[in-house]
Amino acid sequence: MKVFIVYFSRSGRTKKLAEQINQKIPSDLEEIKDHMNRKGIIGFLKSGNEAYFNSIPLIHPLKKDPTKYDIVIIGTPVWANNIASPVRSFLKEYKDKLEKVAFFCTSMGSDPKLVFAQMGKVIHKEPVAVLNISSRDERNRLDSEMIDHFVQTIKKSENEKIKKNDR
Repeated sequence: MKVFIVYFSRSGRTKKLAEQINQKIPSDLEEIKDHMNRKGIIGFLKSGNEAYFNSIPLIHPLKKDPTKYDIVIIGTPVWANNIASPVRSFLKEYKDKLEKVAFFCTSMGSDPKLVFAQMGKVIHKEPVAVLNISSRDERNRLDSEMIDHFVQTIKKSENEKIKKNDR
């Protein structure tokens, strides 16, 4: 199974989670990059404002082609109870190149169901697995177990696909 993990991270939390997932499932890893300076409190406020208004900022083209992978795992921080705007841009730009997807996010504690629903709606696909790691999950050291479950769900979906093709 060829896996591609693509993510955006302003503070580094989503990047760290992407790297942890990458350690558990062999994959290629790439960060979504945009043209905006998102550092500091001003960057934080601009980012939240963009997410709230469903903005579509320009992003740099990916170095890897998502069509070359069996599954694309997409990661976003939760901003103002929404998808991070660079991830929204990625989803809109690459939606026709995404065959099978899984989603993950990092949050301060907000309910990620709306974020995952937004992501699926943009690309018109249901994810095979979802994962939200909140600040509380990290403090309570639940993240490793949650990542393991997420990866196992992805692997199980691939095994089911193989079984169907063998019939």
